[in-house]
Amino acid sequence: MGLLAGLAMLLCTTGAAAARQGGCAFALGFAVLHDLVPDVVGGCIEDEHHDPLSGDALQQTSNGLLVWRKLDNWTAFTNGSETWVNGPLSLQQRRNDQRFWWEANPDALAIVPTPGPGERCHTAGLSLELVGVDAGAGNFVGTFYFRNTLGVSCTFFGFPGAQLIDTAQNPVPTRVVRGGGYFTNNPPPRAVDVAPGAAALFRIHWEQVPVGNETTCSMASSIAITPPDEYVSLHVRVEIRACGGGNLNVSAVQSDTP
Repeated sequence: MGLLAGLAMLLCTTGAAAARQGGCAFALGFAVLHDLVPDVVGGCIEDEHHDPLSGDALQQTSNGLLVWRKLDNWTAFTNGSETWVNGPLSLQQRRNDQRFWWEANPDALAIVPTPGPGERCHTAGLSLELVGVDAGAGNFVGTFYFRNTLGVSCTFFGFPGAQLIDTAQNPVPTRVVRGGGYFTNNPPPRAVDVAPGAAALFRIHWEQVPVGNETTCSMASSIAITPPDEYVSLHVRVEIRACGGGNLNVSAVQSDTP
């Protein structure tokens, strides 16, 4: 998950606080964003604080609001009508009624740039569904759908990423094995074309009973799934107890028809 890792490093960097005035300051990721567009962000009028429910970091400025979203792990500034996002492609600007192709887009807002038919399936044009979990002898296999929410076709190729999430929306130990274990004998990845409104599927296998010396099990209340070659994940609620240090065997994305 390139965006998750990059922005986590940014927020954890011990960079100096900037633009101190009136007893408040910008720090870490907010300081970086302020320094990129100081005239846009303006001066601080309070220190950074966290929303107790979402875990998001917020800071009012003289020109708007700085936000770090825990769920997506990106840093942004909005003046109420436009947003500047410091994301995987560096600083980008869009209207608040738009989303970049790499962002999650649950409200189906207009995507910039406009997707063309046959492009790679991007996060902003997808929804994620858990359609069922099969269980037997301590083994669980979840079947998930990526649904194309666009008015044009898109194409998948490869394996999704996965991260287990606890009830506080924090990541827990996860070890993803692409095409391993339960899916070792599956066909290799291939291009999967998905029509508007249609879906492609993938499967995730986990064991909830410790095997051998692998006694550590991760407990999760949801899972974050990153589409192949994308930056930002989609989330779905599912109770998972994955032993082997949170071991998940993940299949390639496949057509949902035989």
